[in-house]
Amino acid sequence: MDDKTLRQIEGYLEELDESKGYPADFNAFISEINKLINIPIRTNIDGKISAEAYTLSYLLSRPGRNELGYDFESIDPYVDGLTQPENLETYINSLTQFIEDASIETESTASTGDTYKVQVIGNFDTVSSIQNSITEWNTKATEEQSFTVDSPKVTGIYTPPTRTTDPETGQTRFSSYEYYSGPNMAINESNQYIDPETGGLKKDSEGNVLRPVFRAGAASSLFEGLSQEAIFEIQKELIDLGLDPSQYAFNPGVIDFSATNGEIDFVARLMTQANDANAMFPTLNLIDKDSDNLMGMLRPFLDYKKTTDINTNAFIESLSDEFAGEIVPPTEAEIKSIVDKEFASRGLYATANDYGKYATIFSNLKKDAATRQAEIEKNKPSLGDVIGLSKTFSQGATAGGMYTYPGFGITTPTAEETRKQLGKPLLQPIDPVFELGKIIDNIEAGRIDASQEIVGRQAAAAEFKRNFMVFEENF
Repeated sequence: MDDKTLRQIEGYLEELDESKGYPADFNAFISEINKLINIPIRTNIDGKISAEAYTLSYLLSRPGRNELGYDFESIDPYVDGLTQPENLETYINSLTQFIEDASIETESTASTGDTYKVQVIGNFDTVSSIQNSITEWNTKATEEQSFTVDSPKVTGIYTPPTRTTDPETGQTRFSSYEYYSGPNMAINESNQYIDPETGGLKKDSEGNVLRPVFRAGAASSLFEGLSQEAIFEIQKELIDLGLDPSQYAFNPGVIDFSATNGEIDFVARLMTQANDANAMFPTLNLIDKDSDNLMGMLRPFLDYKKTTDINTNAFIESLSDEFAGEIVPPTEAEIKSIVDKEFASRGLYATANDYGKYATIFSNLKKDAATRQAEIEKNKPSLGDVIGLSKTFSQGATAGGMYTYPGFGITTPTAEETRKQLGKPLLQPIDPVFELGKIIDNIEAGRIDASQEIVGRQAAAAEFKRNFMVFEENF
């Protein structure tokens, strides 16, 4: 095979677009393709080497030695796959295997009775290019018409993706009945990931077709046969990955196989994510297919998810911190009311200057209070935090604070220990009005002292007047 073969096939596809005479039968289409594929064969008889190209269609007709000059039996095991394939993938696999086998030099009996050494030669990379050209062409729009995976130019080139109807929404979606797969990943009846636009099979860098790994039901199997301690350690890891134990009847070291939104559902989601992520990013090797247990197979994806979650959470926290102090600025009426009240309690009368000065201060205090409240909420230890810091006997649990289950014990930290280990101190809220009063005391100390002095003098004068009146009355 050579580039000439590829050009001939692409020319044939262009002719079909021009004539609109697309074959209604996939096998008829393949029959035409076979007429365009050239297979160069080299022969060696007693050191005399020659080479001649034959169409694949001619070789599939199984010409006898009287026609070809020698027996060519290498193609025999692949006749069905090259003439009546299930789809394009089956055809390409058969063609690739035939060329690989026929490229090995074999002995053949010639029509003259001599012994020939025969082998197929050429650029075998063309096979992959043929597949890509046909796949892209099959759904590529022409000037007059659009084509899709559901309405291609030639049916049967690929197995269409499996779709099911969601019973709740009524929407049609991709899915697999055998493996965990998400609704946004196209997968065909053979459980192979495909490109939903072209129908082509997705492959890794080595040309292997990508398939899901975790079968439906594997999430339950992951916990089967484990001790309570082993289950509890997995539970802690799942909580660290986002499982919320407050949303279901969490039981340390025990799995409720009939519960929803618990450990099994969460693992099923992880396995779905791992299957699909492995198909989207095959070079990351997110599934260890060689591991002898499900947790080991899932381990690369869990480590990848933890790293991703840490970066994502850090980004979200930075955004939360940035906007935590955003508040609606206090109105002029609110400022006037608060400042008047605080000044009056200190014997002062606020001026327009005072309102302007303390408006900014009070607004900043409200922002500080909002930021502090956000910190308080963020610092509240969750049930997941406490479970994550709990220890089993095998992890060095001590007798103090022990919660004991049948054959199973754990130690949970106190609230104070939890806060210390998590670096989440208990914080006091900020009262902006109280803090404003303290600032007024400091800034207006002189005015407050003068006011108190005036009040004192007024009180002394009143007392003197009262005493003088009593004195007058006595005379």
